[in-house]
Amino acid sequence: MAPKTRNFRAMEMPDFAGRRYQLIVSGEVYVTAGNQTPELTSHSPQGFNPRIKLLDLSIKTTGPIGTDPVEWRKINPPYREPTNGRQYDEVSVLFEGDVIERLPVEHPKTVAAAPARKAAKKKIVKKKAAKKKKAKKAVKKKAAKKTKKKAKKAKKKRL
Repeated sequence: MAPKTRNFRAMEMPDFAGRRYQLIVSGEVYVTAGNQTPELTSHSPQGFNPRIKLLDLSIKTTGPIGTDPVEWRKINPPYREPTNGRQYDEVSVLFEGDVIERLPVEHPKTVAAAPARKAAKKKIVKKKAAKKKKAKKAVKKKAAKKTKKKAKKAKKKRL
């Protein structure tokens, strides 16, 4: 039976100069004894799709007697492998030959870019609203002129 997992993440990080890249996979595994530690290793053979990295999850027993507490343990150290940048799109984590996690590989250079704002449409809307106000004022002026003319005619008829 596969262990429970949570907070798994795969990232392809560049160094500060952006020349060398490294695939980093981390996460947490639910263990049943204090002497057990989770570990990720590269699966062999890798598979037919070169864009998907296969990793084996194993739970190592570090001593003869473990404590009873059942807890979540981080994969420590996280799995690291040098890459050539955008080498992988997905990481599959296997336990005893079965896939238990499929992780999309994050590329922080592209994730950090903010989406472009659509400020041009807002300006157009404001201009249209301003034109409508001018048109309303012009209509009011015409109506006022007509009423003045009617008032003058009415005065002339009275006299």
